[in-house]
Amino acid sequence: MDRYRVVSLTSYAKVNLTLDVRERLPSGYHLLQSVMQQISLADEVVVRLCHEEGIRVDCTDPAIACDRTNLAWRAAEEFYNRLGESPRVHITLHKQIPAQSGLGGGSSNAATTLRALNILYGQPLSARDLRSLAVSIGSDVPFFLPGGTALVEGIGEVVTPLPVPASCPLVVAVPSAGVSTRWAYQRIDGERALAAEGELPAPRTPAMVNALRSGLNWLPLLHNDFEEVVLPEYPEIQRVKLLMMSSGAEAALLCGSGCGVMGVYADEAAAHRALLRLRRAGIRAWLCTFCWR
Repeated sequence: MDRYRVVSLTSYAKVNLTLDVRERLPSGYHLLQSVMQQISLADEVVVRLCHEEGIRVDCTDPAIACDRTNLAWRAAEEFYNRLGESPRVHITLHKQIPAQSGLGGGSSNAATTLRALNILYGQPLSARDLRSLAVSIGSDVPFFLPGGTALVEGIGEVVTPLPVPASCPLVVAVPSAGVSTRWAYQRIDGERALAAEGELPAPRTPAMVNALRSGLNWLPLLHNDFEEVVLPEYPEIQRVKLLMMSSGAEAALLCGSGCGVMGVYADEAAAHRALLRLRRAGIRAWLCTFCWR
């Protein structure tokens, strides 16, 4: 294997410690405030330069499209457009992160593809260049370039590193119920339109940011605006959260717009017991920790 023509990188998932949905822009996007945290659940992305022209994506999960709708494909396309060269690349995605779970697998794969291509071509693009490409691909993609713990604002393009909280055992569970991100945003907009004068609730993210910077207890500050619309409509997701809490979780929270749920546990033994209970109930679940690149 020619190490100058092939790069294999780990592509980590994320959870949201907070997620505040703010104003809807004329473009249809929403402004966000979120504290995102990289976790140890991960894919492997192998990027190989080829002699033949084109972009080819293979994936170990047959349910994931390997065409232009795949964010890793789009990342490669944007990278080569910026270079001004014809693409000659083969990307293989070895998947562990469940698709459409709110864990950011596709966005992580895209950011990892950008980093891998930049390595293979001798770092022609600066960190700023990579961020501008990431923003054009998807709202979560810029976070995954630095990873770790970060405050994410705007439509995802403003990423501010934060102190990494003390790592604690997590269980991430993904029920079979699928949640449309578009539906979740539309439901939030609809609920708020019915509220008094359509006023937005006060954001919870600033308190989390302050707690992390000050070394305060952040667990009581976990929050996700999507829970108010997703949990009532998806009893299977609600059941997973209740199972986590009844299995000893210190806290449990929806991941992104769903359908994944994370539970935070006091120690690995408690997390392992919860993991077994979820799996016995037929729910996909993983034991994870916070991590950073």
